Amino acid sequence: MKHLIPIHIFFLFFMFTTSSIVLARSLFDVRQEDQTLPIVIKPKLQRICDQTDNPVECLITTVPFLREKAAINPVSILEIEVEAVDIKTKEALDKASKLLLYSSNSKPATFLFNICINNYKSILESKHRILDAISLGDDKQLRVELSSNVDKIYHCEDAFEEANIKSPITEVNSLLGKMITNSLMITIDMVHF
Repeated sequence: MKHLIPIHIFFLFFMFTTSSIVLARSLFDVRQEDQTLPIVIKPKLQRICDQTDNPVECLITTVPFLREKAAINPVSILEIEVEAVDIKTKEALDKASKLLLYSSNSKPATFLFNICINNYKSILESKHRILDAISLGDDKQLRVELSSNVDKIYHCEDAFEEANIKSPITEVNSLLGKMITNSLMITIDMVHF
C-alpha cells in the first residue's frame, strides 16, 4: 500500500527538522505496542507529492495542515506549502536572530547571519505576492517569486561556505529549500492556470 508511510519516518524527520510543525492526531492509525504505526495518506496527496523532487518532505509539510474534508488538488497543496514555508521561515529567522546575538563578537559570523536574516525577511514578504499570484492565476509571477526564494536560501548557505564557516542553520535551510522547490515543482508540473 503505497499510501501508508511508517510513522517512525515522520517522527524521526520531525524530531530533527520540523519541530514547529506538528502532525494532527486524527491522521494516525494507532495500533498495539511494538508495531509500526502507519499514517494514512490520501492517494491524491500521495500522487501530488510523488511528482515533486522531495516527496517525503512534501507529505511531512502538508499533512499537518490538511483538514479532514479539505480539497486535495495541486492548487490547495501549493497554498498549504506556502503556509508551511512561512512557518518554517519564521522559525529560521528566529534561530538566525538568536545566533546573531550570540555571535556579536565575530564580524564574519555577524555578517553571514545578517545575510540570512535579510533573506528570510524577504521570503516572508513574498508570501502575499505568491498567494496573490496563485489567486490570479499568474504562473509567471509565481515562478519568479518561488525561484527567487530558492535562491535566497542557497545564497545564505553559500555565504557560510565561502567564508569557510560551518553553518549552524544548514538543517533548517535544507528543509526550506526542499519545501520551496516542491512548491515550484507543483507550480510548474501540475498547476495549469
